[in-house]
Order: sequence, then structure tokens, then C-alpha cells
Amino acid sequence: MLKNIINVTKHPIRFWMSGWEKPIEVSPSGVVINARPVEQPIGLHPCGAELVQTKFVATEEEERKLDILEQKYPNAIIVGSIIAAQAFPGRVFALVPAPGFERVAPAEKRMLPNKFTSFGGVN
Repeated sequence: MLKNIINVTKHPIRFWMSGWEKPIEVSPSGVVINARPVEQPIGLHPCGAELVQTKFVATEEEERKLDILEQKYPNAIIVGSIIAAQAFPGRVFALVPAPGFERVAPAEKRMLPNKFTSFGGVN
């Protein structure tokens, strides 16, 4: 199962499921997929503060990097940040914490190897 996961973050990911003796770590692939934030004004708060909605969008450079990965690993799950998953819906997937590890320090995090967040299905 874990051989089909490509980690496009800067950090190792520790996967764990109930019944496993210890977590399995997937190292970064060496390719980091990022996105560019774009703010859209949506109004003013009653106190006068400007309110914006931030969307994360793909850049041409990141598209090219992702295209190469998808060609090299056609059946892999490409796992990145929640920001990358939003910018590349159905292409990059975000992690889901294992039960009991939702609110722990990053070094203690354990993620599910069989469940991922998608912002647009599967391409």
C-alpha cells in the first residue's frame, strides 16, 4: 500500500493504522509541490477590518513538476499539503490523521495510509 505514495512535502510522513506495531515513515520525494495564494476581497467586518477569501492556485512551474511525477508514477497517490491539495484538486491529496492523533504535536502525528482528503475527486 505505501509503495504507491509519493510525498511532495518537505517533511517525512508517518503512517499508522490500528494493529500496526509501529508507524511506517515515507520520506520526502525531493519534489515539493507548492501553490500561490490569491486573495479576493469579500467585505468588511463590523469593526472595519477588511475580509478576504484566500484561494490557492497552481503555477505553470508546479504544473510541470506534477505532470512529470504523474507520468513517472501513473498509479501513485501524490500526497502534499492541504494547500497543494486545494490548488491541484484530484491530483494532489492531503493527509488524514489516524484516530487519536488529530491534535498532537507534528513530531507525534500519525496519518492514515488508506484515507486521503481530496478537493475534487480523482483525475
